[in-house]
Amino acid sequence: MSERYTTSHGIVIRRFEHTNGDVQVTLLNEHGKWRGIARKGKKVGGHLGRLSLFHDVTVQYYKKGDEEIVLLTQIQLNGALPKLSDPSIYPYAHVLAELVDALTVDVHIGEQLYEYFASGLRGLNQHADPEKVTIVYAWKLLQQAGLSPRLAKCVKCGSSDVKKFDVAAGGVACQVCNMGIPLSEDVLGDLRTIHTQTIRQALSQDLHDKRLHWTLLRQYTTYHVRELHSLQTLPQLVLTHA
Repeated sequence: MSERYTTSHGIVIRRFEHTNGDVQVTLLNEHGKWRGIARKGKKVGGHLGRLSLFHDVTVQYYKKGDEEIVLLTQIQLNGALPKLSDPSIYPYAHVLAELVDALTVDVHIGEQLYEYFASGLRGLNQHADPEKVTIVYAWKLLQQAGLSPRLAKCVKCGSSDVKKFDVAAGGVACQVCNMGIPLSEDVLGDLRTIHTQTIRQALSQDLHDKRLHWTLLRQYTTYHVRELHSLQTLPQLVLTHA
């Protein structure tokens, strides 16, 4: 079959180095995600270090027939966010990358999901509170994927007097229905702000009880998307696996 050369771009959201030195990556752009491999034994234009996690790259590749993984032949670095390699920030970037990877397993959600992810990485690189940035953007990514929790009224009876977060039902619950994780008024207010306001507005306000926010986010994504291993590495969640 003929080989078709193409140029495209994307942010590296997954990277794996084989024992033979080949580097396999998953990239995300506004059209979805795709996979490529740079062969150690073949001359590749551009240093393979440019294929590091979270780098924005333009690559030239060719594809044989219907093969899913393309062969990368040229790599150009468009931009790198230096703070993302900091040990105190990298885990948060990994959470967003794993989440967006999980949300695009079967469908290509498109430009908005990519833009939110790219904006989240920039936020982590610039903002003084990377933990808040990650919580806000994680919920926003879920929202873009159509997986927002229902926060206005009890998901079971419609009462507005909500007290708990029912992960399985996908939203808040009242004291009478009495299902889920207890919520404070402050954390409920945080969640409603995140889901109804802009990112700028959400980030301008303090988050209450971040540990509870992480617990809600972990349990919600595990149930409605899949378990995110990156969440298990966050020190905030080490003692909250129950």
